[in-house]
Amino acid sequence: MCRLLLLSLGLALGGGAMAQAVHPSIPDVELPALIAKLDRQHWDAFNRCDIAALQALYAADVEFFHDLTGRILNREQFLQAVQKNICGKVQRRALEGTMEIYPMAKLGALELGRHCFAEAGRPVCIQQGRYTILWRFDGTAWQIAKVFSYDHRPMANP
Repeated sequence: MCRLLLLSLGLALGGGAMAQAVHPSIPDVELPALIAKLDRQHWDAFNRCDIAALQALYAADVEFFHDLTGRILNREQFLQAVQKNICGKVQRRALEGTMEIYPMAKLGALELGRHCFAEAGRPVCIQQGRYTILWRFDGTAWQIAKVFSYDHRPMANP
């Protein structure tokens, strides 16, 4: 009886053995390139302090979790924090070869990676960290719905 219940629950939650695509218009094989392009747009806007571009990329109900500063509950709070703490002060750089992309059935994609941060105008990163971004796709547009920024620590060789 217990096994039957667990099997039924697994099928109900997991959707069976067949994976579900993000959206019929997006083949899973194209997803990594698509998310990599969105990632470049995202971080270019972040580094330029392009608030209008960031506003378009972040969902109004975004949740942002940071291991050093806590939780931000919406896009307005996030953009205020960027303007206050990032613009003209810090730039983000991706660490090559660390990005991973996973489809999230009927929702979007999960992006994981590592990055580092340098003081604005300086060539060398002084801090590194990890990130996880949930990109939500509504059938027409991609937006960042959740962000986890964590494992921040000084660079080994600044």
